[in-house]
Amino acid sequence: MKLTIRRGGGIAGMVTQTELDAQTLPEPAARDFAGAVARAHLALQAAEPPARNWPDALLYDIALEETGAPVSVHYTDATLPEDVRLLVAWVDGRPERVESIER
Repeated sequence: MKLTIRRGGGIAGMVTQTELDAQTLPEPAARDFAGAVARAHLALQAAEPPARNWPDALLYDIALEETGAPVSVHYTDATLPEDVRLLVAWVDGRPERVESIER
């Protein structure tokens, strides 16, 4: 399982990407990762990009690759569900994550 989080917009307009692959995690962390992904219910979320009510709103594009078809969801900071926010925070806290800045 691999999760990719792209964040863009905001005041600076930068786009950052954070990736985490379950294969890079120790077994207990991989189980925690799977649990956080399951609680976020990404496959049940709408794939439509949210309306941008503010020009400097931070946008999230989250893609999940696991067995079956990949899942892609889109949120603003204001529409990000709490369970998805917790998943993003969990991924951000892992030293195994890979981060990049898009230009």
